[in-house]
Amino acid sequence: MSIAWIGFFLAIGVLLYGARHHLTLALLTGAIILGIFTLSPYELLEQIYITSTDPNIILLILALGIIPIIGGILQESGKLDDIINNLRVGKRLFLGSTPALLGLLPIPGGALFSAPLIDKAGEELEGHEKTSINVWFRHVLYFIYPISYALIIPADIANLSIYSIIIFQFPFFIMTIALGYLFLLRKVDGEMEYTSEMNVKALLPPLTVLIAAPVVHFVLFTFFTLPVENLSLLIAVSISLLLAIHIINDSKPKIIKLAVNEMKPWNFMILIFCLYLFINIFLSSGIDVLIENLQLPRVVLAVGFGFLLGLATGRIIIPASIIIPIYMASFTLETLPILIFSLIYLSVFMGYVITPVHPCISISLEYFDGDMGKFLKRVGGPVIISLIVATLLFIVFV
Repeated sequence: MSIAWIGFFLAIGVLLYGARHHLTLALLTGAIILGIFTLSPYELLEQIYITSTDPNIILLILALGIIPIIGGILQESGKLDDIINNLRVGKRLFLGSTPALLGLLPIPGGALFSAPLIDKAGEELEGHEKTSINVWFRHVLYFIYPISYALIIPADIANLSIYSIIIFQFPFFIMTIALGYLFLLRKVDGEMEYTSEMNVKALLPPLTVLIAAPVVHFVLFTFFTLPVENLSLLIAVSISLLLAIHIINDSKPKIIKLAVNEMKPWNFMILIFCLYLFINIFLSSGIDVLIENLQLPRVVLAVGFGFLLGLATGRIIIPASIIIPIYMASFTLETLPILIFSLIYLSVFMGYVITPVHPCISISLEYFDGDMGKFLKRVGGPVIISLIVATLLFIVFV
């Protein structure tokens, strides 16, 4: 075994193990290990410099640092509660939509915010059933939400337009909702009970904050040519941030300070830098040539490894950031075909929503006093069906 392979497996091992404890440190350590084994000291420093000075990466880091602040402001100001309290929908739709809405913004421990709502609406359900609903529907919008970390970064790595991906992934989004309904919501009966009248004036402002960023981003991305691609994203989330600040009724400085202290946006920003450093070092390491020489079956690399890495890490971004560059390098692709991207994404997602190392699962099971074994059985059905669909589509169309 060559020294490059040793460095690669050490780096991946550190990444998979460390991601459970401190993701940013695991990424940085894995990147440095891979660089030491495959690059000269000068080349390693060069990749650090390139990553630190790339305008697209800098703008992306700034934009993704703003998003959690928006979530924190809505949370600390009580505006998230205004959304939930004024949604007048049936019980099934409430159980599916509330975790999805709260999943739009990356709030640490976010599963705990939707858990009381699921608990209230699903009083007749067992703990593992509530956990399944909370976890599954909290993440389904990741397939199509254009300012989600979990979609922006894999799309950037694959050199694909975020909106071309969204159009292509919409059928998979519908499929996950349909599977969630059939396996998790179909037997839920009854209507929601509210103790107050619907207040549209309270509902619209925070909904506007959530909708503004993707709408502005779409308009800028589609109809304007900006000097740096991710400038459109930074402008979009900045407008959403200003709107979030605007709708705060009082104590704006206090709420903003609480939001920043709670969300710690610098942690997200450092994480994104370390992620791109790992990717740049990998692309310069020569590992792509070694993997290409292995001639692995494409379906194994895309669907099999995608699911296993999602299962191992309890993440979407990290597995996608490993699989996509490897796949592109193995088959000498400058841009990943959208179908292959979607099938990799679907496979990673299925590992992500069923693995015990996914924090949302452990948090929800603890809150609802649920059983892990029963949870796995409940979610296992839609996961297996999704993986079969991904495999068949790959075999037939790729």
